[in-house]
Amino acid sequence: MKKLLAILALAFSVLAQAQIVPTSAQPVKFDFQSISVPQVIQLVYADVLKQSFVIDPAVISDGRVVSFRFDSSKGNLRTFWTAFLDSLGLSVETRSGVDFVTVKKPDQPKPVPTDAYVYRPRFRSVQYLVDLLGSLFKSGAFSVQRAVRSSPGEPSPTNAPPASASAQVQTDSDTLIFQGSEVEVANLKRLLAQVDLPVGEVFVRAVLFEVSTGREDASGFSLALSLLGGKLGVSIGSSPSQANAVTFKSGTIDAAFGLLASDSRFKTLSSPRLRVKSGTSARLMVGQDVPTLGSVSYPQGGGAPVQSVEYRSAGVIFSLSPTVRDSLIDLLVDQQISDFAKTETGVNNSPTLSKRALSTTVSLSDGELVLLGGLTSQKLVESSSGLSWLPKALRSSGQSQSQTEVLLLLQVERVQADSVAAR
Repeated sequence: MKKLLAILALAFSVLAQAQIVPTSAQPVKFDFQSISVPQVIQLVYADVLKQSFVIDPAVISDGRVVSFRFDSSKGNLRTFWTAFLDSLGLSVETRSGVDFVTVKKPDQPKPVPTDAYVYRPRFRSVQYLVDLLGSLFKSGAFSVQRAVRSSPGEPSPTNAPPASASAQVQTDSDTLIFQGSEVEVANLKRLLAQVDLPVGEVFVRAVLFEVSTGREDASGFSLALSLLGGKLGVSIGSSPSQANAVTFKSGTIDAAFGLLASDSRFKTLSSPRLRVKSGTSARLMVGQDVPTLGSVSYPQGGGAPVQSVEYRSAGVIFSLSPTVRDSLIDLLVDQQISDFAKTETGVNNSPTLSKRALSTTVSLSDGELVLLGGLTSQKLVESSSGLSWLPKALRSSGQSQSQTEVLLLLQVERVQADSVAAR
């Protein structure tokens, strides 16, 4: 009896919120204010539509509240009711005269037809193309994408299980495979035609000079400018003593080399000729590897210490890394002149490395010359004259200061794309 009274009290409280005129002789009008979704469904079916219905458990647990007003004289109730439930994400399906109210299932995306595209790069590596274009395709994927990049020269893992770490090593190949939609494949073909182009290459000719001058002479850099200025039209402004680099477009490196070599104060140390691909490095060394003492290790359990030996390079070392752009060529230059001498202080058993090094980045146009200086060393030489058996006070002595400067003359020429493509 108590349960029945509670149900009736609930029904009266709900009906108090809705003004329903369900008689068939009059238009149906109702006004719901802040009523839950399951309650309004039950009331409409029970008191208005008067039709059998089934409510899905997911709909019964719906805690949303709604408010709406309807007048059947201004519209069809069934049409309104279906549109109302649809706005709430609910659907009505009639089976054998019974309405089933359920939660609408999300629309399943239609599978996009995919296509596989196989491409053999002409100039660039597969990995370069994948790294450059991989982020542009969201649904499609390249078959060569891996988690870890392998080191240069590292052999490709063979017969590795798919879930192993070796299978995740990124290795290069000669074939690119892409799987995606027709639109993505068309975009990929268009992009590949623009990015799979020959890698820029340059031909670098260099001459390394060592200039010996006295105290009264100008610097080796200023001396070189005076020799080149009249023939090649070199000009760096009103204060050449403060400059250590100058570029000029007229003339060739052979002409500049002939002008400087005609002066006995210019000694040619090296004249490398290198052809380098953009983004890579080239290194030329004329010298020797000298053994030097390294770290000392002590074996376990005692015993004599073990002295390691390290080999260090000395001589004329020249390396460069070009980056070829449309208008300019950025050139990273490392130049070192070094030699070993007997150690006078410190570790006497290991020689001392003395070196003069230059590291700089220059931007050059095609065929442009650049002269780099600034590596200057000074030496004070004491001399005496007179008979050796005479007292020191009766002999004359003097000092002379000499300096040497290293100059690097570079010319960079772009290798034509058609000659690269023909290889």
